[in-house]
Amino acid sequence: MKFTTYGRSLHDLNLLKDQGVDEVILEPKSLSRFGKLSAEEFISLSQRSRELGLRVLLEWDILMTEDVFVACAPEIQNLLPYADAIRVQDPGALHWVHTQTNKPIQFIAENGNHNLKALESWIKLSEGRIERLILSIELSKNTIADYVKKLPVPCELLGFGRILLFYTPRPLLSSLVPAKVSQNEEFAALGESEESPHKGFPIVENQHGTFMFHIKEFCLVEFAHELKEMGLTYFRIDQRWEVPPKLQTLMSLIHVFNLEQFESFKSEYSQDLMRGFYLVNKTDVLFPKLKNSRLQKREGNYVGEVLEAEKSSHLAILVKNPKGLKESDILKILHPKGETFETKIYSLKNIALEPVSKIPAGEIAIIQFVGGVWVKSQVFYQDE
Repeated sequence: MKFTTYGRSLHDLNLLKDQGVDEVILEPKSLSRFGKLSAEEFISLSQRSRELGLRVLLEWDILMTEDVFVACAPEIQNLLPYADAIRVQDPGALHWVHTQTNKPIQFIAENGNHNLKALESWIKLSEGRIERLILSIELSKNTIADYVKKLPVPCELLGFGRILLFYTPRPLLSSLVPAKVSQNEEFAALGESEESPHKGFPIVENQHGTFMFHIKEFCLVEFAHELKEMGLTYFRIDQRWEVPPKLQTLMSLIHVFNLEQFESFKSEYSQDLMRGFYLVNKTDVLFPKLKNSRLQKREGNYVGEVLEAEKSSHLAILVKNPKGLKESDILKILHPKGETFETKIYSLKNIALEPVSKIPAGEIAIIQFVGGVWVKSQVFYQDE
């Protein structure tokens, strides 16, 4: 298994070479989501990388409108001679690199490409020009193993780094600053949720938009050997936000994993770590919890569901039983929280609020209010 990571300075390049990293990802500021390199800096670092024997990957991972794309094209042309391969995320960029250059393509399929058929389709569309697929960290271990085996190109996976949760092209942070700011200025903040106790979400705004990250960083260091055994070709390490970077320690742990040293590393690291969906994909674990079992009972004496509960006024019940609902019926009402209420109908009206003796199935019955009953409560005949 080979390793890839990001370089932003000459010091980074020397460190990568010393740690046995095979290639370096360089990020031009105008082309990459988190890039900081000017065109001149990119060229300088590319030349030094090649002197050190490192393969140079140009990251062009921004999502573009047509206007942005037109502005990017001339710069990418100037940088092509200094890149050994181009990493793209935008399908438009993929098409342009495919049709306008002869460079190998590495397609970033981390967002929205979670099934094998989609990944195979991108390879087919590129007519063999895609030399690598960057897989999503939302895939489970078994799925990764399956994809690595079946896909005809080498695969890459983030092994350590930040987890992007949210992106918008809008400048959400600078809009809060009263003074006028430069378009190229970068802002950083920590966010918190109004719906949950979670806080400390790193937020970054730059010329490409606003990005929010998970409060924990993704880490598969302890599973690096397992990933190698299943056939993963590239393990990516992202230390762009850690000061100083811990690349040397991470590489040491990957090559010779030591649980005690790993626990020590985790305790000293600036962020908590998580392994995401790697061991088991739990994306559907909440579905049964979202379906209240108390509300699923539909046996024979089921009448219908409370649609409206107006205090001191009425209950509106959608009648679903073919028998309908008639005045003098005795009802048992099951609250979503499990409480039960009993009542005898002494006031029965239709939707026009006209007194009636019976409401047929498929229509709404208006009965007297029953204290404690909420919307979504389930109604049953008591006498059966």
